Amino acid sequence: MNTEHITQFAHQVVDGFDTTAHTVIGAWKDGGERLGAIAKQRWDAALKESAPQLDAETKKNAQHARAVFGGYYTRGIELSAGGATVAVDTVVQVARTAIDRAAAWKQARA
Repeated sequence: MNTEHITQFAHQVVDGFDTTAHTVIGAWKDGGERLGAIAKQRWDAALKESAPQLDAETKKNAQHARAVFGGYYTRGIELSAGGATVAVDTVVQVARTAIDRAAAWKQARA
């Protein structure tokens, strides 16, 4: 194999990693959002069921707690997915740069 073939193959491997990693991050984010929606539905159902035994202040506090917890959960999903995306993009960029520099170095030495 010559340098050009190795470089092309290495770029294909990095491109495959990039695509797969972004797909996994998207699936993880979607799953987290679905889990959050299920938790919200369960919370609301439990609150509705127990509402007759609760006073107005307790109901208000429970609704506020759900909103706060849900907001933290949603922000956590967004931050972690965003961080993972940045990490993958950085690794891919570094790998592509390393491949190109290695190929250029090999060509200069030839």
